[in-house]
Amino acid sequence: MQGDAGVIERLNGYLQIELTGHKQYLLAAAACAHAGLGRLREAQTAYVHEETAHAERILQRILLLGGVPVPTDLGVAAPAATAEEQLRRDEALVARAIDYLRGAVAYCASVGDEGSRGLLVEMLIDEEQHLDWLEQQLRL
Repeated sequence: MQGDAGVIERLNGYLQIELTGHKQYLLAAAACAHAGLGRLREAQTAYVHEETAHAERILQRILLLGGVPVPTDLGVAAPAATAEEQLRRDEALVARAIDYLRGAVAYCASVGDEGSRGLLVEMLIDEEQHLDWLEQQLRL
């Protein structure tokens, strides 16, 4: 099946965000384990798995549409000095993902690709829930 080139481009763009998140949350989980923050490590590890699952679904969609996946990440992940700093970095990444997804969802709707739109809406909802969780943690 041949998909719209703009949809494939946007799927690849979101794939890059997901892979950046995977790397960032993996590093954060290790830092939390080292600092003795077991519950935060568990949450970060869960987000590592979620990002991996999202990336796999995006890859599959790109292939279904006849596109070429570009599984690179453009983000830099570095250890944070504190848990709060890490949560703020995560918050910035998730906010970026939400903005990106809103545009990608609108584009998919504009070209009539309801399958890609639906997939990206699911991921948008996950990102919004993640942002809510991060905001709660930062208020604590």
